Amino acid sequence: MLNICIVFAQLERETIQKRVSDAYYSRSQKGFRMGGKPPYGYRLEEILMEGIHTKKLVEEPGEAAIVREIFDMYEQPDTSYGDITRYYAEKGVQFYGKELIRSMLAQLLRNPVYVRADMDVYRFFRSHGTNIVSSPEQFDGIHGCYLYQGRDAQTDKLQNLKGHMLVVAPHEGLVSSEQWLNCRIKLMRNKTIQANRKAVNTWLAGKVKCGNCGYALMSIKIQSGKQYLRCTKRLNNKACPGCGKVYTEDVENYVYKEMVRKLREGQSPAAYTKLNENPQVKQIYREIEEMEKEISLLVDSLAGAGETLTDYINQRVEEIDQMHQLKLEKLSVLAENHATPEQMEKVASNISLWEEIDFEEKRFTVDKMIRSLKVFPGSVQIQWKF
Repeated sequence: MLNICIVFAQLERETIQKRVSDAYYSRSQKGFRMGGKPPYGYRLEEILMEGIHTKKLVEEPGEAAIVREIFDMYEQPDTSYGDITRYYAEKGVQFYGKELIRSMLAQLLRNPVYVRADMDVYRFFRSHGTNIVSSPEQFDGIHGCYLYQGRDAQTDKLQNLKGHMLVVAPHEGLVSSEQWLNCRIKLMRNKTIQANRKAVNTWLAGKVKCGNCGYALMSIKIQSGKQYLRCTKRLNNKACPGCGKVYTEDVENYVYKEMVRKLREGQSPAAYTKLNENPQVKQIYREIEEMEKEISLLVDSLAGAGETLTDYINQRVEEIDQMHQLKLEKLSVLAENHATPEQMEKVASNISLWEEIDFEEKRFTVDKMIRSLKVFPGSVQIQWKF
């Protein structure tokens, strides 16, 4: 314990002062003090480490018991966010004086502050491209971790771990590495499954976005049988006002009429002089390169990994390989069919036979003509591909 404290104090002085976000540390005459609200399950206790005044997380027994209960529940395959939030709502348990909501629960389950970090946790973060400041020896299966936003990272640290910074902390974690990894991997798999859902309710799916926040619109059927478009961000946490009550059929009819008008104007897609100059092709090549790097990191992390992490790595490599194949197929489609006269003939034919063609043909037509759709209260903006 003493060694962890000393090493962490040295990291604060030599590294954290330079690289950690001001949201976590603020300058004072006595040194650097951990600021902000402590994670649920802990309280802050003043300590002096190597002449540095700071604060250390100490377990708050009542809250810590609830944290462990949350991990126990979510580890079960059939337990969802909704099951847990409803359970605590019915018990009247509050978190920071508020009712537990989905976003709070997601942050809690992803936060490595709660894990008793061992080498499996080290390998997990390393396989995702996290910058690990602490040495492997410090992952002793006792202490938790702090995950800091990387200065040059382009994504949120709780959603994508690449480029962020992980430090073994002086406090003890609350849950085992196996349980924390089981929950973290379940969160990642749930996200993948949701992202790959097949569109069934509207041929606009994948193109239609909320004009206010840019999130996807979901077509939802009501009791009358009609479908209307709802902002997925508003559905999740009501952080967006949405686009009003907009019926899916009305937007589909408008888009179809605009596609007819566009073709009647006699416009056609601009031809690409070289396939490798196509921005979409360049992006696919970048994504393939990132996939190959991730597979390399994952394979390197297999040595000495425990059963839970090994299963995850093997499944993740398989998932990436499948995505890799899809990207290669997409490149093939772009190379053979992108903006060809034959495709445009098919698009024109589909428009003229709109009531007779099937759902997938309508999606094909929209994909070839439209880049994106933004729905505002009372209006629709179409960004064309040509």
